[in-house]
Amino acid sequence: MPRPYSLPFVVPLTLVVLLLASSCSSGSSTLTAPEDPDQPLVLWMYGDSILWFQSLGQGGAIDLYMDMVEEDLGARVWLRRPPSPYGLAALLPDYLSSDQGQRDLAGADMILLEFPVVELLNAVIVAAGLFEMNPADCGGDDHQQCLRDALAGFKDSVETSFAILTETVDPSETLIRAVGGYAPFVTEQIVAGTLAMTNPYWQEAQEFFAETAADYGIPTARVFDEFNGPDGTNDPQDRGLIAADGLHPSEAGRLLIAETIHDLGYDFAN
Repeated sequence: MPRPYSLPFVVPLTLVVLLLASSCSSGSSTLTAPEDPDQPLVLWMYGDSILWFQSLGQGGAIDLYMDMVEEDLGARVWLRRPPSPYGLAALLPDYLSSDQGQRDLAGADMILLEFPVVELLNAVIVAAGLFEMNPADCGGDDHQQCLRDALAGFKDSVETSFAILTETVDPSETLIRAVGGYAPFVTEQIVAGTLAMTNPYWQEAQEFFAETAADYGIPTARVFDEFNGPDGTNDPQDRGLIAADGLHPSEAGRLLIAETIHDLGYDFAN
């Protein structure tokens, strides 16, 4: 069953990151359940509908992942999220550095962050001329300026966010995980012949994200590889990983996302 959340929000799909922080003692190398059986693990999440999207009474990827954590550790998990609006990469650094963001991080046992790529997704839609958009509106002689701008903004937000996060919580004492996102509308771009143009931007964004996380000792759940393949040309719709709306993850897709995160385990950074 879908879980009740502590803070409601409504945001569009943006594609993906996950951060987990534990309140275990600094002497521990692995996340464990609280000593008090009545005390839940507090999971703080920043992300969008790649994690929370639900359909037909089925929980989102975050619900499925929380079930896995509860079964593994034998402790209840309570989800907290920032108040809306959020879900944009550009908003994350300001939130993390705010008084509220600092309190959220400090009060969490686990911190889950799916790094949004809505700005890049919107640029792809325009540059590829999807849904009757005009590629010329993207700007530049090659109609790719909006893609370059979105990628640059994404990278800047990633760098700044990881710096702020790791100043607040220590990856060697706090469980931190990063989760990437996937690229939708592959079928539409294959038909339009634009996938070769936009795919390198998706790949560069996801690789930069994973490399930046790794610089801080944080492993990444590579959802992009699972959905789109190592070269980004696989259509996740062909495998039933995308819902009927062509955008959000299906039940199978949500389970795959949860399993990809879960496979990272519970060890802290060395």
